Amino acid sequence: MDNKKISFKIKVLVPIIAIFIVSVLFITFINYRMLSSAIRKKTNANLELFTGSVLAQINHLDIILDSTKQTLNEKHIAIVKTVVHILEQAGGYMTSLELQQLAELLDTEEINIADIEGNLINSNIPEYIGDDYKTTETTLAYMALAEGIISELYEEPRASILPDLSLGDIIHFAGVTRSGGGFVQMGFNAAVIGRLQEEINIDKTIKETKIGDNGFGFVITAGIINAHPDNDLLDTDVRNLDWYKTVSQENGFAWIEIDNKKYYAGFKNVNDNTVVGLVPHADYYRELNRVLIETIRLLIFSIILMIVVAYFVIGKLLLPIKHLVHGLGKMAESNLDARIEGSYNDEFDEIKDAVNSMAEEINAHMQLISGIEYASKIQRSLLPPESVFKEVFADYSCIWKPKDIVGGDIYWLKKFNDGAVLCVCDCTGHGTPGALLTMLVVSALDAVVTPKNCKDTAQIIWELEKRLILELNVNTNTVERGLTINDGCDLAVLYIAKDGSVAISSGNTNVFVCDGVKAVRLRGQKIRVGDGSLKSKEEIEVVDISPNPKNSYCIASDGLFEQIGSEPGEEQLLPFGFGRLGKLLIKYYDNSQSELSEKIFLEFEEYRGKNKRRDDFQFISFKPKINERQEEE
Repeated sequence: MDNKKISFKIKVLVPIIAIFIVSVLFITFINYRMLSSAIRKKTNANLELFTGSVLAQINHLDIILDSTKQTLNEKHIAIVKTVVHILEQAGGYMTSLELQQLAELLDTEEINIADIEGNLINSNIPEYIGDDYKTTETTLAYMALAEGIISELYEEPRASILPDLSLGDIIHFAGVTRSGGGFVQMGFNAAVIGRLQEEINIDKTIKETKIGDNGFGFVITAGIINAHPDNDLLDTDVRNLDWYKTVSQENGFAWIEIDNKKYYAGFKNVNDNTVVGLVPHADYYRELNRVLIETIRLLIFSIILMIVVAYFVIGKLLLPIKHLVHGLGKMAESNLDARIEGSYNDEFDEIKDAVNSMAEEINAHMQLISGIEYASKIQRSLLPPESVFKEVFADYSCIWKPKDIVGGDIYWLKKFNDGAVLCVCDCTGHGTPGALLTMLVVSALDAVVTPKNCKDTAQIIWELEKRLILELNVNTNTVERGLTINDGCDLAVLYIAKDGSVAISSGNTNVFVCDGVKAVRLRGQKIRVGDGSLKSKEEIEVVDISPNPKNSYCIASDGLFEQIGSEPGEEQLLPFGFGRLGKLLIKYYDNSQSELSEKIFLEFEEYRGKNKRRDDFQFISFKPKINERQEEE
């Protein structure tokens, strides 16, 4: 007993623990993904801050340098104007000493005076006197400057011959003098530019700034590293490396490999400058791994704690469930008289009562189903035996498939000396109501079809109409009492003579006659037998068909024609229809009747697809025996 109890606990405990583990793992996975996203955002923010800060310094330096250059330009141009004016006032000549004094006064490194021929005629630096300005590209520029000036502009000083003020130690400016068409060249100290560059030291920022614990950054200009924490890597050309192709394309973040080491990189590009910030792979995942390890420890502890608690608690909690399972097990073994016992003073009492009530209802339902299944056997017993079909027809086939256990379709066959009567009937409804009507119809046919009227199909329908009206009690009194019964049946009555001729009367039932070339549909009259609508036999038509060994006959109920479905590849749902059956009868004409019926049913099922059957299915096909008439003795 204890072993069974432990086994039951384990059976319940295992899935609960499994669900718990899966849930925790799922939550852990979600948390891990969320943490991963948060760490990525945090890392991105740090890299963004670093690259943005360095670029800001670069931009700041550019702005300051541009501003300083502009200021110096304006200042030096003004000084050149003044010196040119002084020299002109002095008659164009000053001694080297005087020029040196003037240079010191103006904080100027060089003052050189040249004539129009390019000869340096005076300078504050005596060793320069006598130099020829036509000797180098730089001094030739001064010559061109002096020679090409027109009169209204000759007194304006010219901008620096060296546009980048940061190159060299001296900034050169020149102005044209009035006397003699010569010019004055002045050189100013450029150390102020160098001091500005030292004040905004990007290389120092790169070396001192950390990104996280071990991250770092560097600056690439035109594919050359010009700022890096490792001085050995300065001036390295990286333009042919894969990681540079990644970081130089556009601003963003990516995993890259540098010297076989993996880094998470943030990068920005402005003009020819690329600022790169790197976080080592190990640093990036260190916090994630720490959280994962802590989560796994918590998970293991939670599982152990849950197993211990659940093992002791589950016995009491599962006792009602055990009773329920035990009772349901007996019910599943078809012991529907079994009941769940016990009182739990909680929701399980409601479950117990509901299950017991359900068992009673199922028991009653099963008895009803059992009765219907027995009724199905009775209904099948009403169908004619195959021996009669073999005597009457050269070939035949019958498919009878009620939609439910019993149905409203039925067929009836009776043999006489000169032929046989076949009746194919579709009673109102399906299921139990339809089945009850089929029993009435078969009983009525047995009573009304006799050797005297068997050849007269219209008479058979008329006699059947009167019999059903009587048995269904259809009269004026029932109408007045609100008990009108509109039930009846659609049917086709065929008399098949021994010579192969066929007489047909039909109400709302189609009969197909196929000779292999065409399939003729004989539409039934719009009459329902048994509802009191017929007034006389004369309303019923008879169609006579002469003997033809090629003719085969087919009668089907609405369960075939009205079934909705679709052809393969089509979405619109449409009824199976009469035309489709006619084509199939021609297509499978050369097959035996049983093969033809089977193929048509398969076509029906394929067309129906997953759509539910709408009605009972009945399909009767045959070829008459054709015998020569015996002369009467």
